[in-house]
Amino acid sequence: MADNFGQFTNEIQPDFYQDKDENVLNSLFREYERVIFRSIITAFGLDLFIKDRYGGDVDTIFNVRKIGQDFKMQYKDSDNEHAYADRGEYSHKLVEGEGTNFQQIKHEARLRYGEDNRNNTVEDAYEDKPLGFLGKSKGHPTDKSAELDHVIAAKHIHDDRGRVLAGVSTQELADSEDNLRWTNEHLNKSMGQDEIPDYIAAHPELSEDTKARMMDAYNQARASYEFKIEKSYYFDFNNPNCRAFYRKTASAAGKRGLEMGVREAVGFLVTELWFDIKDNIRESDGTAKGVFGAINDGTKVWLQKAKENYKEIFARFGEGMISGIVASLTSTFLNTFVTTSENVGRIIRQAWASIVEATSVLLFNSREKYFCDRMTAAAKVLAAGASMIVGTSVRESVMVKLEGIAIPADLKDIISVFAGSLCTGLLSVTLLVCIDNDPFGGFLDKYYGQYGNELRKQGRLFKEYCAKLEDINYDELNRESEYVYSLSIQLQSAKDYSEMNRMLSKAIKDLGIRPLLEGSSLDSKMKDSSWVLTF
Repeated sequence: MADNFGQFTNEIQPDFYQDKDENVLNSLFREYERVIFRSIITAFGLDLFIKDRYGGDVDTIFNVRKIGQDFKMQYKDSDNEHAYADRGEYSHKLVEGEGTNFQQIKHEARLRYGEDNRNNTVEDAYEDKPLGFLGKSKGHPTDKSAELDHVIAAKHIHDDRGRVLAGVSTQELADSEDNLRWTNEHLNKSMGQDEIPDYIAAHPELSEDTKARMMDAYNQARASYEFKIEKSYYFDFNNPNCRAFYRKTASAAGKRGLEMGVREAVGFLVTELWFDIKDNIRESDGTAKGVFGAINDGTKVWLQKAKENYKEIFARFGEGMISGIVASLTSTFLNTFVTTSENVGRIIRQAWASIVEATSVLLFNSREKYFCDRMTAAAKVLAAGASMIVGTSVRESVMVKLEGIAIPADLKDIISVFAGSLCTGLLSVTLLVCIDNDPFGGFLDKYYGQYGNELRKQGRLFKEYCAKLEDINYDELNRESEYVYSLSIQLQSAKDYSEMNRMLSKAIKDLGIRPLLEGSSLDSKMKDSSWVLTF
């Protein structure tokens, strides 16, 4: 799915509240308009510049081992790909040649189990039988000769992409004491370079005890082997490959943070530009000259707002950058033990965008003075995040439906992305209606019920007292207060200045306010020296 989480949560106005006296559909569609527009510029513009990769942005041991088996998996860094290609051909001399640990262990065994040692036997690790270290000879209790076996085949270790990525030598891992076991010559030669699980599967005639002993030795060796590789690549900072991993992780996180930050800032600016121009076009006379003039005026208004709201632009950039960095680090961590798809990468990124913005609302949003209001605003952000999951499912379903249709692959991707984006946005806005029923306020009322009731009582008494001091009808004061509050909400949603003028004219009439100009024009009033304007 396209990267809509951050955009939608930013585009949904933090101060959007459903006025109970206003038509619900009007309120929703007013917000839908912004979200739909944001979906279009997201699906066909901004999100094309951010590419989530299968398996994340950094090579991990878990993922490189899938190369060659999973056609979608590729190296993320060409240096790691070249290192594997240049690993060299496998040779027995790598692990059994002169000076290797393999030869050292055999040499020590010869000294320990010499011909003159009456206890000239070792235990077969796989068949649980004593066998002669020097083969059949006088006094030996067995005619089997002992050989050292690489539990994990040395060639398999040499060709392991995970080993090469970690930068650990074949000889160090293959000739580790954890990977060497004594067994009889016949079984050792029979296994060859096969891995123990593969050998067992190909030889069902083996006894169950032998199979169990072989698998037990294999699992122990494998656990030790994996621990050494992972420790070397992820935790051994003396290892150049480990330092390279963290350097590339930081680089990928920084790049993704910049991408997300720019996307958030540009998306905010483009959306504001569109609505500023649209408002001016609505007020134009409809002629070509009028439309172009409206576009010019709208652009000027937009530039002025951008100058005045530069802090908001930087805030959007900062939130996007933080969410991008944390999302990239999270993706890299997950890819150390699972493979994340492109969609999972998007979900991770958008989830963090939601969390970062919700945290910003709760901790740093100065517009919401009360904790209850901040919780409600944060809930709107998180609701948009939950909607994104549904949008992801829609995106996948649309892609499946388009598989059998003969249209370009890029167009299929754009269509599916747009469908998921649109679903996420519309569902996000719809959830605002539920949230604006003040769920957190209701919770606080229950939790702090007696205190809330007492505060409301004191507030009512205070207003009554103030009304008496000013000789104001209390009921009339309440009516006017509610009217003014409702009017302020409606003015915020006015489409143009004409509609705002109609609202204010009606309010003057409803509230019985004496008109300022009393039927005269502003010019005539300004020329009247006896006229005094009082605020």
